[in-house]
Amino acid sequence: MNLAAAGGGAAFGELGAGGIALAATVLLVLGVKGQGRVKLKDNPALIVAFIAGTTFTAAGKIWTNPEKITKQGLAGIGVGHNSGVFGHVGIGAVCLILLILILCWKLTPFRGAALGLIAAFVWPLAGSDAVWSLPVQLALAVPTMLGG
Repeated sequence: MNLAAAGGGAAFGELGAGGIALAATVLLVLGVKGQGRVKLKDNPALIVAFIAGTTFTAAGKIWTNPEKITKQGLAGIGVGHNSGVFGHVGIGAVCLILLILILCWKLTPFRGAALGLIAAFVWPLAGSDAVWSLPVQLALAVPTMLGG
């Protein structure tokens, strides 16, 4: 997926979904580490991670590995099945728990980044009609604006 045509028209030139995913990952790692000029605090780290996670899905290829791991983890604890260790836990409940953690847990840059990435992979699983798709659509608009 290319977010801008090679012929121009975009402020940054052709970025591509993989290029945006790579750039967002570099920003996230360096910003969370915080030893340079850019130091992402808790909420900015969460937002950058959420945007990075949505671009991972759009980019495909190697970028889908974190999403696959997240889905395997959900399946491992039985989300969406009656056979889970917690009984029947639907994906909507997991989405709600993520939101509660984001709002109530004392976040560090690392915790914010981790929750942002997990939310980027879990919230779309609730479906396009669910309220959880709204932040995903917003996050997808950011790279699209950057790419042209």
